Amino acid sequence: MKQIIVQSLVSSTQTAVMQDNKLVELLIENNIHKKTKSNIYRGIVKNIKPGIEAAFVDIGFEKMAYLPIKSSDNIKNGMELLVQINKEAVGTKAPKLTQEISISGRYLVLIPSNDRITISNKILEEKERFRLKKLVKSFNKDKLGIIIRTEAANCDVETLKEDFETLIQRYQEISKEFKLGIGPKLLYRELDLDTKYIKDNINEDINKIVFNDKNKYIEIKNLLSNIDKSYLDKLILEENKDVFDLYKVSKEIQKALSKKVWLKSGGYLIIEKTEALTVIDVNTGKFTGNISREETMYKTNLEACEEIARQLKIRDIAGIIIVDFIDLQKKKSKQDLLKKLEECLSRDKRKTEVLGLTRLGLVEIARRREKDSIDSYYLRSCETCGSDFGQKSINYILDDLEKEVMRIKEHTDYNNILMELKPFIYNEMLDKYSNALKNIENKYGVNIEITKTTDVNQKDEKIIYK
Repeated sequence: MKQIIVQSLVSSTQTAVMQDNKLVELLIENNIHKKTKSNIYRGIVKNIKPGIEAAFVDIGFEKMAYLPIKSSDNIKNGMELLVQINKEAVGTKAPKLTQEISISGRYLVLIPSNDRITISNKILEEKERFRLKKLVKSFNKDKLGIIIRTEAANCDVETLKEDFETLIQRYQEISKEFKLGIGPKLLYRELDLDTKYIKDNINEDINKIVFNDKNKYIEIKNLLSNIDKSYLDKLILEENKDVFDLYKVSKEIQKALSKKVWLKSGGYLIIEKTEALTVIDVNTGKFTGNISREETMYKTNLEACEEIARQLKIRDIAGIIIVDFIDLQKKKSKQDLLKKLEECLSRDKRKTEVLGLTRLGLVEIARRREKDSIDSYYLRSCETCGSDFGQKSINYILDDLEKEVMRIKEHTDYNNILMELKPFIYNEMLDKYSNALKNIENKYGVNIEITKTTDVNQKDEKIIYK
């Protein structure tokens, strides 16, 4: 059985999906820098670059967004366009736009700019695929583009039609807003990650959905009331508590930030990220087995496949991934290993492809990049040694501070908190995150003071109660 744990903090909202007490998915919404993927804007074309078939569009961000174009598109400088972000800004790369607007419901996705009806590949039964397409055609009188989602399987016509009408109404409201006023404007904001995940994935396999924020609890309660009232029994509110600690999510996150990942057998993975790619090394470790050496290595590799697929998903690792499995001699063992890896990765919703073995016996994987990996939220470059992701980020420090405030408010009468920080973190906290500190003070009714530490050996922040 699965549990969904939603930890709402001032600087972030984090959603953990736990299965059999193991973390299988982690979604992080940075509340200071909110996500933009799937948001819809009125944009103004500012610069057209025919040589790279691109237009740079002002949607109200500091940087121009990037829109791929063709010579036949007849787009000119100064034009107003209805655009949607289909890829977040990553690092120095600008957000990528599309003019093919799509709006997701629970069962359908509306794409008004085309007339195709497509269906999720995960609905395998041909009879059910035919039935669903027939139902959708019966109420799609204007022949708009629709994707029938996996969740639509076994739905009746009334349920699908209601979802369709909600999407049509939403699109009409967006179109109306586009025509009103001038200049860049956000016309539609996608649901928060936690809300969208629950809406899209709620089913009988989930036995608990836990919140620590009353407003979020009420929001999801209202959402599920419109889907299926029986799901309301799954909701639990642990107001102003560290639910990640209560449900052992924090320990799982610590493991996901570690380079070394132990396997049940005693083998382990070493996961190293570089700017260009991620390297995963598989080792037998303590596992010696009581069979042949080849069989021991083969079993360790098979176990590693499951853990690699899990770690890629949890850590949100994307791009090029190189796996150095323990070398196998038998050709069949190598073939079976690649099949096992493909099978494990096929459960990932993100497009992931096993490209095969290199001449050196390394396995190449390509996983589509949609957003930054989780270590970019929790970690930062070390100011002392310069290594990437070698130190706790300010987001991580703020989250830890708020969780500590929750704890002391529940168990003590302390209201004054002093946090000692390294000088460079202190300066950045004061310069860019003073509002976040003030919001934590207001939320819990405490006074927070920050100061520079003089202890050169102090690794992280130090919290003192007064």
